[in-house]
Amino acid sequence: MRRVLIACLVLASSQAVAAPKTWADWVGDYKGPLTWRRCTAPGEKTATLAFEAIDGATRIDLAPAGAALRALSLSQNDTAWEAQDGDVSVRVSQKQPNTIDVAVDYESGCTVRGHLARATSGVPACDRLLAWSRIEDRCTKTTAKLEDAAALAKSKWKKTDAAACTSRGDKLALAMIDAGCAPHPDPQIGVRAVECRSLVDITQRLARCGRVPAEIMQRLSTKASALSAASQTAERATLPYVEQQCKDARSDVSGTAVQFQCRL
Repeated sequence: MRRVLIACLVLASSQAVAAPKTWADWVGDYKGPLTWRRCTAPGEKTATLAFEAIDGATRIDLAPAGAALRALSLSQNDTAWEAQDGDVSVRVSQKQPNTIDVAVDYESGCTVRGHLARATSGVPACDRLLAWSRIEDRCTKTTAKLEDAAALAKSKWKKTDAAACTSRGDKLALAMIDAGCAPHPDPQIGVRAVECRSLVDITQRLARCGRVPAEIMQRLSTKASALSAASQTAERATLPYVEQQCKDARSDVSGTAVQFQCRL
């Protein structure tokens, strides 16, 4: 069941016209010039800044820029990433793929601006695969790795590799989302699976009844858990099908409750 649902998610993702940005569109090492204005002690004129995603959290390392800057945790809004460190505020935005615009503002009036770029293979799908492998490499919530980040970084990609990179990248993205090392690109995914949340609730209440045979209860609980997990990674186009399966499963739970005289 779980494998079939994941296959549907990947298919829906590959057919999307304009997929939302994921962390793979941001993660990487960005190099470029920095402009310092009204600063008593300017830092570096050029720097390479790392945008990282580690165990479900993002940060940007500003230390290479100098001026006592350091790595800062980021929070995301609708258009950019932001951070605050005492009298320093940071904003990281993206207007073009493989680039970031960094804005650092001190309360003193000192400002730092930079337009930086990460290396690209020339194949967008392979760039995303590389970024996902970097996220996986820094994810401590999984034991077995699907990709070798170091080996991928040394690979030479061609346009004909795009389909393979897309498939491997989608698989890796789902693994990172399931592991909790990356969020689902749809911010509403956790609050709109109404039928699946209801299925989990009613199944838990049935388990508390104590009258249902263990093997039947185990089957119902396993199915509810699998569908609930699938609903958390389902794409917008696939979610209605998962929700219908949750609705059907909920009917089975209700029927079992009637059969064994359990009040829900």
